[in-house]
Amino acid sequence: MSNIAENIDIKKSWVIDVAHTNINFSVSHMVISEVTGTFKEFEGTVAASKEDFSDAIIDVQIKSKSINTESNDRDNHLRSADFFDAEKYPILAFKSTEVQSKGNNKLVITGDLTLRGITKQVVLDAKFKGQAVNPWGQIVAAFKATTIINRKEWGLVWNAALEAGGFLVGEDIELNLNIELNQAK
Repeated sequence: MSNIAENIDIKKSWVIDVAHTNINFSVSHMVISEVTGTFKEFEGTVAASKEDFSDAIIDVQIKSKSINTESNDRDNHLRSADFFDAEKYPILAFKSTEVQSKGNNKLVITGDLTLRGITKQVVLDAKFKGQAVNPWGQIVAAFKATTIINRKEWGLVWNAALEAGGFLVGEDIELNLNIELNQAK
């Protein structure tokens, strides 16, 4: 993991609570349905000095081999060189470059997403769901974020033509993130 904050006055540091965070995706399958999945292994940090997180520095790393669509054959194919090439590129990474408050607890998070060694800018629409203290005295913050990316921009180009027309796998991937953070002590 990389250092989340250099050359910035950080008042609060946070770590992703893996047990209470979900990184989910969905993609069109055979034109008429969707396949959903999740990543099971990841970690990340957030640093922010503003209460609304509008100056947040976000650093998330996901193990590509941890992809899970509830089908071993499909998951193994997704880990292969046809898709994530998990042996060669074991980490998917996101690093924020800007966070903007849009009012009403809404944020726009811009950052660099790296898949298969290719880094492209993405924009996530996020909602800050608030802060609370859990039963163990830990300060917790929660967010929900979404975006849609085109998988081909990151070299995920494998596909199969369907006899009836169209392709087996859609190009657009919808990402849905439910993030819970624990304030570092």
